[in-house]
Amino acid sequence: MLRSSGALAATTAVLAACSSTKPSVARIGESPTTVKLEELAVTDVVLLRTAMSMETMAAAMLSDSAVTAIASKDTAPVIAAFAAGHTSQLDDLRVLISARNGEAYTETNAKLMQAYGQTALDLVASGKLATDTLPFTLAIETLIASTYQYFVSLATEPAVRADLVRLGGRSSRRAAIAAQLINGGTGGFAPANDKDGVALVATLPSAFGSLSTVQVQLGPVNEVGSRTTVLMDTPSLNSLIY
Repeated sequence: MLRSSGALAATTAVLAACSSTKPSVARIGESPTTVKLEELAVTDVVLLRTAMSMETMAAAMLSDSAVTAIASKDTAPVIAAFAAGHTSQLDDLRVLISARNGEAYTETNAKLMQAYGQTALDLVASGKLATDTLPFTLAIETLIASTYQYFVSLATEPAVRADLVRLGGRSSRRAAIAAQLINGGTGGFAPANDKDGVALVATLPSAFGSLSTVQVQLGPVNEVGSRTTVLMDTPSLNSLIY
């Protein structure tokens, strides 16, 4: 076996040296063709349509049975009012889009629902903790307020920027209400920590609205004694509604 192996290796080397053509890499099937991505502009209408998808998503999540089934009798009316508020803002956005010859968007933001929306709802449903409903609501309202704040920096028309500020202010106020329901009183206005050094929910967490990822812990406690942290980001280029 050793002799034949050596002879085979030597013969292969000679044949390779005498070959006049370069060996090619073997391949199965045809290589896929490259499809050039469509160049899409981020216009004011795109921002408004995306805002509609976010408002629809917020209303759907806050009115989902996973949330309404476990909300306490004190928080349930507040959450329902917040959901109705998001639905009413769809009319404002529809008017703004129509005035700019755009087409209204009536669906949720599918990519963000897949990225974190459905995960958050599943955790609330599996945990069945009434105490999850207010942090869940606060996270959504903070996300929508951050979305409008981010869109203000992208909008080109001054009138659109003013409308985005107005719409975002509503979610910002709702977020403040949710924060007060979690950690009420004047002591809950500014950021603070509890006796164990854990940050408490603050009504006014910073001088300006944050654009960082919104984090919220939801669901049951796992085997290591912690809960799942859901990260919610504002829309980016791949989740805008063009």
